[in-house]
Amino acid sequence: MDNITDNLTDSTRGLLNRARMLCAGSEQCRSALQRKLTDWGATTDEAEIVIDRLVDEGFIDERRYARAYCESKLLRARWGERKVRYELMHKGIPQNIVDECILEIAPEERLEAIRIVADKKLATLHGMEPQESRRRLTAYLVQRGYTFDEINNLNIQIE
Repeated sequence: MDNITDNLTDSTRGLLNRARMLCAGSEQCRSALQRKLTDWGATTDEAEIVIDRLVDEGFIDERRYARAYCESKLLRARWGERKVRYELMHKGIPQNIVDECILEIAPEERLEAIRIVADKKLATLHGMEPQESRRRLTAYLVQRGYTFDEINNLNIQIE
C-alpha cells in the first residue's frame, strides 16, 4: 500500500483508483468529476477527498482542462467564443483561466473557424431570398456562440 492511499477506506480507495483511470484517459474538471463520483455512489466527503488527491497528484488541472476544452471547441467543433465561455463558466472554471485560455487561440484560427461554419451553412440556404438567407445565417451563427461583431466582420456576400 502506498502512503497516499493507506489512510483511506476501501470504498474511497476504490473510487480514487477508478477516478485516476478516468482522468488518465481524458481531461476532467472538478465539477464533472464531482458529478461522476456522486453517480458512482461517493458521499460528498469521499468525493472531496478523491478530488483533492487527484489535484495533488496532477490528474486534475483546471487550466490544462480549460486549454484542451478551448482548443477542442473553438477549433475542431468551431463554436464561438461566447458559447465556450458560457460552458466553461458553467463548469466552474475561474474567469481568469477562461480568458487566458481563449486568448491562447490565435484570432486568425478563430476567424477561419467562423468562415468554415458560415460557408457550410450558406450552402444549405441556396434558393432563398438574400434577406432570409442572411437572417438564418446570423441566427445560426449566434446560436453557435459568435457575436454580431464577428458575424458582421465576415463581409459575406449573399446572392
